[in-house]
Amino acid sequence: MVKKIKPGKYDWNELADTLKSVAHCDRLAIIHLLCNCDCDQLEVKNIYSALHLEQSTTSRHLNVMKKGGLLKREVKNGKTYYGFNAENIAALCLKKILTDRK
Repeated sequence: MVKKIKPGKYDWNELADTLKSVAHCDRLAIIHLLCNCDCDQLEVKNIYSALHLEQSTTSRHLNVMKKGGLLKREVKNGKTYYGFNAENIAALCLKKILTDRK
């Protein structure tokens, strides 16, 4: 027997937007890097350097994932950092799935 879910318990549109925001190989690589960096966030320069991507391409992908609710952005001393949005259940699930086991 299938358990019924109460209407309104989940925001399915938010979940769909979040999952769409990772639907690119470069974005998945960024997420994997964030999952395995042993830190809460990374500076944009460190992301594009580690993945050998152009700065503009990296910024565009990060912005898509931020708009999708997956990432949060923080500016400190003129440098931009990205990390997971701990308030987004899909972000937490992706982080768990893509974190390498040590």
